[in-house]
Amino acid sequence: MALTQTLTQLEIQTQGKGFTRLNEPIETWLRSKDIEQGVLHLTCLHTSCSITINENADPRVLNDLAAWMEAVVPQDGKGPANAQGQRRRYQHDDEGDDDMPAHIRTALTSQTMTLSVQNARLLLGTWQAVYLWEHRQLGSTRRIACHLIGDKRATSTQASQTTATTTQTASNQTLLNLRNATRLNQQIQDRIHPEAWAEEGGNPTDVDLLIDRLHDISDP
Repeated sequence: MALTQTLTQLEIQTQGKGFTRLNEPIETWLRSKDIEQGVLHLTCLHTSCSITINENADPRVLNDLAAWMEAVVPQDGKGPANAQGQRRRYQHDDEGDDDMPAHIRTALTSQTMTLSVQNARLLLGTWQAVYLWEHRQLGSTRRIACHLIGDKRATSTQASQTTATTTQTASNQTLLNLRNATRLNQQIQDRIHPEAWAEEGGNPTDVDLLIDRLHDISDP
């Protein structure tokens, strides 16, 4: 198979803070390509959202993750307390109280991910899904770069050629086996002493039995 690659950007509309499942749009794109097996690298092209793999069945897992992030990085526009127990506002607050906290949340998570692709689908565990994690209060259009590298899917013509090559190889091997069998049979014939049986008093010897067995094996 020939190694090939393709690169695109998926646009994902988020509805505000929270998780947007990416499996379906990614796999729809994968099916449109001619790569059967390979590696998919994802890059989130923003500094206030991230991508993650997590639980795909129980929504309470995602709720608990969001609650944990709220506790660790609150979006009230203020940073952690200093030695005196005072919290000051972030310097970077051009877009509101959630501006700098969104950047911190992004730094704590991940913006890139590499996944295996098998049969033109993401290779994930039973309970895994890929999510875009939005860290801003308001929704936005987010872009995910998808770089796919892998083996090009065989076309019907290529498949036919492969089958023909395999058939021809098998046919050649069969002919070679027959030729070798004929050669071996001739070598056995050349070594036979026709009078050996008579010289032994008419009783078959071990050599006679061995030659008979070799004839059975090598006779095409």
